[in-house]
Amino acid sequence: MRALFAERPDRLRAAATGLENVTVDSRTGGLLVNYCCRAGIDVAIRGVRGVPDLEYEMPMARMNHELAGVETLFIAADPALAHISSTLVTAMGQQDRPHGAADAR
Repeated sequence: MRALFAERPDRLRAAATGLENVTVDSRTGGLLVNYCCRAGIDVAIRGVRGVPDLEYEMPMARMNHELAGVETLFIAADPALAHISSTLVTAMGQQDRPHGAADAR
């Protein structure tokens, strides 16, 4: 399962090909606000699946704004996929795949 998550930066880089103002960096470490300051980033984009995600993200977004003026843009997940979490994907990867389940690749 770790390999699936390790592939994400490569998939994002492929999707961003031709977008000169997009950088994919998976070696951030530390707080997002510190990374944004080091990299000169003014806006952080965060995906949210629903209200619990938004409630979790809002205090951090407010603090990022207060500390460094970093704005946060929230993008809502497709409702048909909003129930999928990394925890669920990891759990499925650790078990035998149910009959008929699609390959994640």
